[in-house]
Amino acid sequence: MPYKDKNGKFCGFLNAEEKEGSGKFLRRYFLLDEKKSRLYYYKDNPGNLHADYSKTCGEIEIHFISRVSDARKLRPKVDNCFSITYAGRTIYLEAEDGDDLEGWIKALNDASKITVPVKHEDLGNGKKDSRAGFTAEIAGGVVCKIPMKVSDEEPGSSDESPNESSGLSASAMQSYISGYCVKQGGMRKNWKRRYFVFSESGFQYYSSDRAKEPLRTLPKADIIDVRRSSSGHSSRDNLFEVVTAKRTFYIQCDDPADTDKWVNMMKQNLPTTQISLTQSLRRPPTNSQEMAVTRVFPSKEWV
Repeated sequence: MPYKDKNGKFCGFLNAEEKEGSGKFLRRYFLLDEKKSRLYYYKDNPGNLHADYSKTCGEIEIHFISRVSDARKLRPKVDNCFSITYAGRTIYLEAEDGDDLEGWIKALNDASKITVPVKHEDLGNGKKDSRAGFTAEIAGGVVCKIPMKVSDEEPGSSDESPNESSGLSASAMQSYISGYCVKQGGMRKNWKRRYFVFSESGFQYYSSDRAKEPLRTLPKADIIDVRRSSSGHSSRDNLFEVVTAKRTFYIQCDDPADTDKWVNMMKQNLPTTQISLTQSLRRPPTNSQEMAVTRVFPSKEWV
C-alpha cells in the first residue's frame, strides 16, 4: 500500500505508461502533495537522489482529475492496473498488489474531491464573523454595513430556478442517471469536477456526492436539447451539451460510453414536445415546402 513519508504525504512506487497506448510501463516514484494539489512522479525516491537529479519527471494537477478507477478489466494483461482520467486523457498505472491498488485509488479519489468552504456566519457565542462580506451604503450621512447574502450558486447562476434541498445526499436521491463529470463554468470558463443528478426534478449538480443542496438546478421544461458536443474544445474529449434558452452547458464524461449513456438517458426522459420541436428546427425544408413558397411569390412580375 502507499505509505506516508515524514511530511504526511502519500508516496510509493508504481509502474506508469508514460506514452499513452504504448503498452510500455516504466517504474516511477509517486508523491501525492495535497497542499499543493499535485501528484508528482520521479525516476526514484528523491530522498535517495542527489539534489541535481531529484527533479520531477512530471506532475498531475489534482483538480483536473475527473476519475480514478480499477482498470483491470480494460487492461487484463497488466496486473493490478488502475487508471486516472485527467484533462481529457487516461493514464494507466500498475500497482504492486491488490492492496496497493485499492490504497492508491482511495487516496487519489479522496484528494480530488471538491469541498465547499464553510460559511462564516454565527460563531456560536452570539458574535458574527467579521470576515463575512458586506456592502456599504450611505443613509442620512451615515455609512451602513449591510451583510451580503451568501449563496452556494456559481457566478451567473441566478438566471436559473432557485435551489431546493431534498434533505438527502446527492448519491441517495432517486434518479434516472447520476455520477461525477467535469463541467465548464459560465463566466470564468474554468473546468470543475461536479456530481450530476438527472431526475424528475430536473438536471442538477452538486459539489460532491455527499452534498445535500444542489449548486444549480435546471428544470426539465427549461432544457431545449441534449447532444454530443461538436464545438471547438480540442483538448476535451467525451463532451456533451445541455442546451437551454439562456446558456449551453458543456459537460465532460470519463469515456465515450458514459457520454452516450447520459445523452440517451436524458433524451428519453425529457418531454417529447421539446425533442420534436428541436428536431423540427434543425430539419431542412422539404421540396413541398419550397414549392409552396414559390407559388405564393411570383418570380418575375406582379399583377
